[in-house]
Amino acid sequence: MPNVVSKMDWSTLRHEYDLDAKRLLPWDAVKAPFEGAWCVVRPGTQSRRHHHDELELFITISGQADIVINGTHHTVSKGDLVSIPKGADHYIDNSGTEDFHMYTLFWSAESAAQFLSQEAH
Repeated sequence: MPNVVSKMDWSTLRHEYDLDAKRLLPWDAVKAPFEGAWCVVRPGTQSRRHHHDELELFITISGQADIVINGTHHTVSKGDLVSIPKGADHYIDNSGTEDFHMYTLFWSAESAAQFLSQEAH
C-alpha cells in the first residue's frame, strides 16, 4: 500500500518563477490528470509574469495578494479561488507584510486525455 500521507518538508521549497515552491503532484499515491504545487510569495515581492498553455487554478491558503491576469488586478485572501485561463498573462504581487501561501493545480487537455486513456486500460 502506498503512503497515504505526504509530510511537507519546508526545507525543500525551491525558488522558481520568483517565488518559493514545491511540486506535490504528481505523487504515487494519487493518480490524477493534473499536477500541483505549494507556492509562497514573500512580502514585498512578485512572482514572475508568465503565461502557458495549461489551465490553472489557485487555491489561496493564507495572506493576501493581488493576482494580476491580463493586466487586471484581483485582490485575494484565504479561501479564495482563482481561475487562470489558458494563455493568460499572470503574476502574483504581494505588497503586504506577510507570506502569501497558495496551492496551484494545472492541467492541459492533452494531459487529461492521456490520463483518461491510461485509466481506461
